[in-house]
Amino acid sequence: MPRQPKWNIADTNFGSKLEKDAHYQAGAKEQAWADPKMKVGIEPGLWIWRIEKFTVKPWPKENQPTKIELYIFYIKSYKKNKETEALSHDIHFWLGLESSQDEVGTAAYKTVELDDFLGTSPIQHREVQDNESNLFLSYFKKFHVEEGGIDSGFKHNAVHEYRHRLLKVKLIGRTIVIREVPKDYKSLNSGDVFVLDVGTTLYQLNGKNSQGVEKVKAAEFVQATISDRNGLAHVIVIDEGDREMGKFWEALGCEGPIKSAAEDTVTDISSTPKKLFRVSDASGTLKFTEEKTGTVKMCDFDTNDVFVFDAGHQVFVWIGLKSTITEKKYSLHHAEEYIKKHNRPSSIPITRVMQGGENDVFTQCLDV
Repeated sequence: MPRQPKWNIADTNFGSKLEKDAHYQAGAKEQAWADPKMKVGIEPGLWIWRIEKFTVKPWPKENQPTKIELYIFYIKSYKKNKETEALSHDIHFWLGLESSQDEVGTAAYKTVELDDFLGTSPIQHREVQDNESNLFLSYFKKFHVEEGGIDSGFKHNAVHEYRHRLLKVKLIGRTIVIREVPKDYKSLNSGDVFVLDVGTTLYQLNGKNSQGVEKVKAAEFVQATISDRNGLAHVIVIDEGDREMGKFWEALGCEGPIKSAAEDTVTDISSTPKKLFRVSDASGTLKFTEEKTGTVKMCDFDTNDVFVFDAGHQVFVWIGLKSTITEKKYSLHHAEEYIKKHNRPSSIPITRVMQGGENDVFTQCLDV
């Protein structure tokens, strides 16, 4: 059963009421982006900030985190065309399921503010924990999510104080993703590797169908954890089905059948047929109408309007260069209403794309 956030996912969309409320709380225009030492938007690279009680805290480039404990901003700047010095930008705001309403609201507002700072041309992405887009995960060799936050994150406690936890190690694309999962046998499956951390002992359980790279990265994670505890912990490596399984079950505190790798596969949201909708006020009234289902090509988009494109694995909002202010303002509202009415996952990634600034993720979703 997927974990539910403390906040309403619909409130995280660009232009939401929560965004406007956070705007009031945030106060003056953010200066973090304008720090000349950061060179935001000036040179290619990846920049990361974390929201702490309405304050934007930059992460130094040499210390980019692989562990996400609350919620963080990301901006990826790159040269789309090697023949020009112009940079393209992707802004991602990542929302942890334990984030507060205030932090989520600040995320939405600060995304708009950063977009303004970069000239309103960046592609904007909303990333929800456990449903991150492949593009976002591609920025990391290892992506690590576990419980924590501003007050509890990055503490070095004595070994006996470590919270018992179960972590899942899985290869997604080219990225190793480490997520904390409920400490229960129902979280296990044969296709991945799991690390059960009980303080002085870490159990590495290798699913019988897990990949070699998952085993290697799990081992690296375990050794790094032991090192952080000054060697006052040890590891027991167990292959699924071994006689050592009894030790694992005893440490877990419960025992039950382990799902197959196939049973662990989440619902494939990309199997939904592609749909294209137009947001237009050409008639004098703002209307949201379905254009087509199935094949969607670039020629189906019109520079005079805004379009909502459901590509299956994520929803795009495409802004035509000649679209009206009203069409732009309410486009994301129509996108979230579409998601609700058509029973699409509320946590599905939403991406805003400006005409002429489409990235490869968008174009690869189109039919030739």
